[in-house]
Amino acid sequence: MTDVARTAVVTGASGFVATELVSQLLHKGYTVRATVRSVKNAEKTAHLQALGQVFSGKLDLYEADLLKEGSFDDVVKGAYYVFHTASPFQIGVEDPENDLVKPAKEGTLNVLKSVAKSKDTIKRVVLTSSFAAMVKMEKGPADGKLYRDTDWNDESKADKEGGYLYSKTVAEKLAWEFCKEHGIDLVTINPTAVFGPVISQRGDATSVKQIKGIIEHTASYVSPWVCDLEDVGRAHVLAAEVPKAHGRYLVTWPKLMNGKEVIGVLAKRFPQYKFPEDVPESESKEYADVSKLEKELGMTITPWQTSFIDMATSLIAHGVAKPVQA
Repeated sequence: MTDVARTAVVTGASGFVATELVSQLLHKGYTVRATVRSVKNAEKTAHLQALGQVFSGKLDLYEADLLKEGSFDDVVKGAYYVFHTASPFQIGVEDPENDLVKPAKEGTLNVLKSVAKSKDTIKRVVLTSSFAAMVKMEKGPADGKLYRDTDWNDESKADKEGGYLYSKTVAEKLAWEFCKEHGIDLVTINPTAVFGPVISQRGDATSVKQIKGIIEHTASYVSPWVCDLEDVGRAHVLAAEVPKAHGRYLVTWPKLMNGKEVIGVLAKRFPQYKFPEDVPESESKEYADVSKLEKELGMTITPWQTSFIDMATSLIAHGVAKPVQA
């Protein structure tokens, strides 16, 4: 690859998924232009700086504002790949239109407008969408059996309950429309709830809160749809590098999670700790088809047990979660 082809932009780089993506790109020798809200916020950038010092790639931090048009012009100019991961993720907000929908749409549009100005070098845009843009809580999958890349969420609204799901759906649709109109090669990655080893000591990711809650006995909920953090990062990189990659890629463990089974796996791995016992049991049936991901990107989905054990291990090791002794 040329020097330009080794340059990748990652927006919202301090986020949970974005940090893993930055790590994998640096490990492969890319020059990563990572955007954050403030380069002076050490709490959100120290772990990125540390990654830049241990891998063969080169890390450059940029400040950019999702809601400011033109804010990404300089960072994407001369880049080869653009990974747009930045988007608000909050459940149950009081004003979903302004807190979720507006920043998701405007942020996506502002990044893509900057990309359109630098189409001469940018080979492909990879957008971090979500299973939220596919899932239909009432109707279920289109074929009545399994969710696939062709499923679209046509149920959620910009209300308190479905605001996040709606924001991811409209932002992804906007991206497809804009990229088609401007001749931009777009691929989207649609992960479910993401679990895996944490790199920083931040504990604000939703999945981190779930496992932290289980370890500390403050909660016992486990998302029914889960995927592995390293798989999500790998899917982004392959979606950029594999020439035939196209469309949307659902990244998930193909079976529904059984919370009681998750607790059992953690309890067996950490016999020195206590885990909640009041965890509801549910049916672990197949709900998703990930064959497109496997065939076109050559990926193998990581077993869910690995994701949960890796996350719990890293949270305890980093001191983010305080286990209860047996």
